[in-house]
Amino acid sequence: MIINLTPHPMHVYSSTCPDRIVPGAVEPVVILPPCDRPPRLGETEIGRVRPVDGVPVVDIRFGGGEGLPAPERGVWLVVSRPVAMVNRDRDDLLVPHEVVRDLDGRTLGCRAFGRPV
Repeated sequence: MIINLTPHPMHVYSSTCPDRIVPGAVEPVVILPPCDRPPRLGETEIGRVRPVDGVPVVDIRFGGGEGLPAPERGVWLVVSRPVAMVNRDRDDLLVPHEVVRDLDGRTLGCRAFGRPV
């Protein structure tokens, strides 16, 4: 089972779908509903750096996804790339891969999921 933990519906297109399409011209194979409370990265300010061009620069450390459920056998979780990258020890996290965009470059969905390793 695949569960979408992003705040957007996940449109999954066939492997033959072009990279760029007119919205609505190609029907997705699957639409995974969005999550009301997607996991987010926690962040901790660990130091201040002198301003650059008058703009403060802050060193931050990101924590693993707050709100990320515990692994469950047979369940795959679609998450944002930042959440997946911080949680590389998890083998149940997926990210959109082979992205499908509209003619203006906005993301519409994907043709596959990737598993960060």
